[in-house]
Amino acid sequence: MPPDELFDSPEELVRAYQAGGFQGYVPSEKDREEFLASNPVRYFTAPASGAGKRALLWGYVLQLDKTAFSERQSVGDCVSHGSRNARDCERAVSLLLKGEAEEWFARTATEPTYGARGHGGEGMSPARASMFERDVGFCPREDYPGIANLSVYDGGLGAKWGRQGGTPAAVQELCKRNKVGTIANVRTVEDAMAALANGYGIHSGQQAAWSNKPNAQNYHARVSPGWAHDMATVGYDDTKEHWPFTVFFIANSWGKWNTPVPDWPASFPPQVPGMIVTKVDDWATCVRSGDCWAYSDVQGFPARALPDLGSIRRI
Repeated sequence: MPPDELFDSPEELVRAYQAGGFQGYVPSEKDREEFLASNPVRYFTAPASGAGKRALLWGYVLQLDKTAFSERQSVGDCVSHGSRNARDCERAVSLLLKGEAEEWFARTATEPTYGARGHGGEGMSPARASMFERDVGFCPREDYPGIANLSVYDGGLGAKWGRQGGTPAAVQELCKRNKVGTIANVRTVEDAMAALANGYGIHSGQQAAWSNKPNAQNYHARVSPGWAHDMATVGYDDTKEHWPFTVFFIANSWGKWNTPVPDWPASFPPQVPGMIVTKVDDWATCVRSGDCWAYSDVQGFPARALPDLGSIRRI
């Protein structure tokens, strides 16, 4: 795999993905099977529990972190951004459900996960990220004097750790303070809706691309060629109250690279930078790839109602 290249703008990053030779998402059947074989919960299943509902999980994160989803990846570390955004959605829901919002003190870092990608080139398999976050853990964005400064995103740091053989032992010790409870594979659109309806963030890697401009039906459509890319899906709307079809909301990690949809419900949380609003038929590629993953902070995925935050709770 080629070494990581630093990108200075969203435009450079988009061109690299569109050129077809740049891989942020690296599929690995070996990693996926190894992870699933060692996982107490292989697949997320909760039949039909998300049908007819909506869940806008990014709104819970914004409730606790007004600048969430603002980091723009600068190397091929999209998998670590996707997994972090899914994880932080779940963290926000869990803390607000428990009435423990004051425990949220920082978004979590991407660099430790990307440093554990297992090679010195660009990109990562989502299953390898899942193994690291389940078995080792994750760090809040803070400065850890004498170990690493993770207070501000630095794509070059995670890239360097990968080239040097992996995330440093001292950083791994920090990560062990914060474990992901359960990560499970999501195989169907219905299961994805159920995960989101219960407040479980998901992310996926796929070879698929979306337009940077919304169409006349008020969503971003799939385009070709595809990107080898990973992103978090942070909500969906199956109520048909605003769009006459099911839509999913994807948090991309490229900054302000696209045009937001113009017709946006006033009661929804704001669109975050680079958000993709897409029709279910186009989003389905995210589960067909085999690399769609749901996150829980406990063992298993208990059914739960999303916290009532007025206009943010929309299920």
